[in-house]
Amino acid sequence: MANTVSYFLLPDDETAFLRSLEPHRLEVYPEVFEASYRPFVASAQSFGALSADAYYLALPAAGEPVGRRIRRGPHVGLLELDEVASPVLHYERSLFDAEGQLRSGRLWTELEAAGDRQKRLVKPELMRGVFEAICSWFKKRCLHSKPKGYFIGHAAARRVRAEGLVLREAGRKGIAVVPFK
Repeated sequence: MANTVSYFLLPDDETAFLRSLEPHRLEVYPEVFEASYRPFVASAQSFGALSADAYYLALPAAGEPVGRRIRRGPHVGLLELDEVASPVLHYERSLFDAEGQLRSGRLWTELEAAGDRQKRLVKPELMRGVFEAICSWFKKRCLHSKPKGYFIGHAAARRVRAEGLVLREAGRKGIAVVPFK
């Protein structure tokens, strides 16, 4: 079962989040990439290089990411990372939709693989520690939501209160979310 954190972050909040990732030296990979791709370290300075909706954040200290070649579909011949076998976090950014509403983002990782006990993969404790550090950053630096389940960055909460920004859960029929209190 995946460990998940859902959030609403504006660019200022996202920059602060990336700054908190700097000590962990996480490397950024797109969801689909060429074999010649060279990852860069997630940091506040690398915020401008993030142009896609989602990325993988690999922890090289916990092991090498495992890639596999895509055999079918529009991305045939490109590589993708194996989320279960690799020490990675999947990072979906919180972005504006066509109506100007901020859609939720999500960070998730698979810390234990389900299935046959003999072949069960357990990620290193280092990966679990990084995920717990990220969760504690969200708990300390963000507001809770109403309904429960989301963290809201301070810049996003200020825009909700001052300008009436609408926060909406990702998905076709996402519910509206507001800061708690």
